[in-house]
Amino acid sequence: MKKMRYIFSLLLVVCLFFSATPVGDGFMTALMGPHAIEINWDPQVLGHKWLISRVHEPEWKIGYRYGVDCKPEDRQNDEALKEAISFSIRRWLEPLKELNPDRPIVDKFVYELQADFTPLSLEEREELEGLPIDELERWRDENLKEIRSVDLQVTFECTQGISYAAIGLIYPPAVFMQRGTEIKGGMLPVLIHELGHAFGLADTYAREGYMRSRGGLHRTTGIQPASIMSAHYHDGDKRVDNISEDDKRGIIWLYNYFYGNLGTNDCIFADYIIEYFVEEPRACRPKHTLIFEAKHNPTIHALQLLKDDPSIDINAQDVGGMTALHYAAMYEKEEVVKALLDHKDIKPFLQNKEGETALDLALATNNTAIIKMFPEPPRRKEDVNRDGEVNILDLVAVASKFGEKDAGTADVNRDGVVDIRDLVLVAGAFG
Repeated sequence: MKKMRYIFSLLLVVCLFFSATPVGDGFMTALMGPHAIEINWDPQVLGHKWLISRVHEPEWKIGYRYGVDCKPEDRQNDEALKEAISFSIRRWLEPLKELNPDRPIVDKFVYELQADFTPLSLEEREELEGLPIDELERWRDENLKEIRSVDLQVTFECTQGISYAAIGLIYPPAVFMQRGTEIKGGMLPVLIHELGHAFGLADTYAREGYMRSRGGLHRTTGIQPASIMSAHYHDGDKRVDNISEDDKRGIIWLYNYFYGNLGTNDCIFADYIIEYFVEEPRACRPKHTLIFEAKHNPTIHALQLLKDDPSIDINAQDVGGMTALHYAAMYEKEEVVKALLDHKDIKPFLQNKEGETALDLALATNNTAIIKMFPEPPRRKEDVNRDGEVNILDLVAVASKFGEKDAGTADVNRDGVVDIRDLVLVAGAFG
């Protein structure tokens, strides 16, 4: 009986993509972690795989169907539903087109309306579990032929519930939408989310109260800011039909894994690191969450992160020496700049590898509102005349006081007398 249950599971039962990954940002795939779904990618073993394996096909055949609970008036917007599916798929394909512009990516979708979906009852499941393997295979061939003929199946059920995605060994990726048939409210982001699972991405962040996040976050426990693959989508993000930088990197990672020799412990992005769980790679997350939010995502997420995590390193610098304040000033995120400058630990004049401060970047954008937020920058001691520049005028000012004691700013090294060493310091600081 146990063997039959195992066979039945392989043939019929879907593998749901859900994980509780406590990362502040980042991406996770179904191939990561100790609970990853182990898939043999050999086509001889697995005829239908995640959608990532079919992105170079000339076209996809997509089966869509209604739940048996849908009334006639719920079935009047076929074209809108097909358009929503195509739109959501293309959202995931866009990063791959940018990644590999010389190789064609599927952009033709042929739709087939399939018979209504009726879930198997518990009694029917138990009856199937008791069938000999040859009868079970016959049932499969008779009942799953229509499903197996497509690259993707999307089911629209009219009873409100929890939408989910699934993949089986003998049928293609499937998405089950339990949100009715009108494209309104949260329908589109949920559809994009579930298609992310069909491609091979997993959920990130746990549900509220199920698992705490790391780093002291409270309100964002269960909410991965800006990522459409979050188990809880952030209600404040108005880009409900878009995917975030984390999402883009997740699909790019999957592509590199499937078409290259990428290992599950390689995040491939220089500013990401592996999040480990019990010595197993679990997810990829940015090294500096606040920098990532200030650089890539809407203002609301950086503000929420600052509010929720008082222990965050507000002055962290990335490989280019850039801080969150640098990026907020560069991308003219006024509210983020203000929040950062109001933080008690902020160091507003840190320099990046190019010697630029956040104020320098604000000046480059000529955003007067942001420029006015900065405190008066500290003067260089070599700027003897305090005009904001070190140039020949400062050298002249020092020379005019040569040999004097208690000469104020002309005594650059503060040793009590103006001499050749002060001239050398000013000359070395020109520009």
